[in-house]
Amino acid sequence: MMDAIVNRFKDIGAGKYLLAALLCLLVGALAACGGSGADSSAGTTAGDGGSGESAMMAEPEFKIQLVCINRTGNPCTLIYSTMEEHGIDGFIERVKDRTNGRVEFQVSSFPELGLNGPDSLRLIEDQTMELAEIYSGYIGGDLPIIDVANLWGLFPDSATNFAVIDATRPDLHRIIEEQSNGIVIMENYYESNYYFSSRELNTLSDFEGLKTRSHSTVLSDLLEGMGADPQFMAFADVYTGLERGVLDAAVSCGTCGSGVRWYEVTDYMVGPIVAIAVTWITMNKDVWDAIPADLQAIIKEEGARHQSTSREWVETVWAQEGIDENTEGGMEYVEFSQEIKDALYLAGRDKVLPRWVERTGGPNSEAVQIYNEKAAPIIGVRVGADGKAEDIN
Repeated sequence: MMDAIVNRFKDIGAGKYLLAALLCLLVGALAACGGSGADSSAGTTAGDGGSGESAMMAEPEFKIQLVCINRTGNPCTLIYSTMEEHGIDGFIERVKDRTNGRVEFQVSSFPELGLNGPDSLRLIEDQTMELAEIYSGYIGGDLPIIDVANLWGLFPDSATNFAVIDATRPDLHRIIEEQSNGIVIMENYYESNYYFSSRELNTLSDFEGLKTRSHSTVLSDLLEGMGADPQFMAFADVYTGLERGVLDAAVSCGTCGSGVRWYEVTDYMVGPIVAIAVTWITMNKDVWDAIPADLQAIIKEEGARHQSTSREWVETVWAQEGIDENTEGGMEYVEFSQEIKDALYLAGRDKVLPRWVERTGGPNSEAVQIYNEKAAPIIGVRVGADGKAEDIN
């Protein structure tokens, strides 16, 4: 091809222009292939907060499976989705862009993998799961200290709940990392919970004997304190349990329930129970240590970004979204009366807290020391020498 072009230039007496013509052809070929302009040559660094990717993505050096409690839950969706209406790229996409494709996370969930939440710490430790969401409700039965920021009924509002989460964070991260041989990458937050009920819950007597699906030991204590009958059941089985009358009600966050269409099998959404659930996205330490420091820094930065957005959206987006989705599905939303709010607090104070103290090993346990030092001044209730609740004057 090139010989033909040279001969053609000679035939027309344009030999002196040959070099210039060949250079033009070469430049044109480079332009057609993408060139090497300034916009396509730069990678991204740990300090770059943007999400623009370079012209050519590298082959992933680190493919890591990220296991959520439930793929359809909003906090997990925020991890992997790009939400154009909010101008937000998900955690996974941002990490991929900023590492130039060297780190790639693939999302799965406990139900999809046939795994159990109560085993999550061990599964991270033995690398059955490389990166997974840890929920205190699942592991609190075996590791009750982890519930120190999740004592249902004691929080009058979400600000108090978040203050306790913040105060106990260093202790809880340390405990999770010790128990899982892991590294906490970021936190997820779920909005407060509601009763999804087949019958009205207007007075305390309406809770008597209410067969209610529970998802944690602490929640079961609260339900019993309200006169209900807690039932442990896998999340995937709750719809059928409500449909067939095996359950009278189930407790979960608003969007958690609407995401699996509980509004089709219950009539009333009642609440909220103030309980901002915090979960910890934790990576096996050996997997983490194999990742270069510059990529670790990007993952941590994007984890902090995701955590901040999840925390903000709990109240500004997801709480109202849960109410709207369920009422649009046909449910009636009923706010707790003051009588029920007062009963929830008393159940938390006189049932949830003392039982938790017993499970941790008594009033001298490390868990109670953390609670009395970090949480009690915020809540206004401490654990006394006898293991019972005492109001702080």
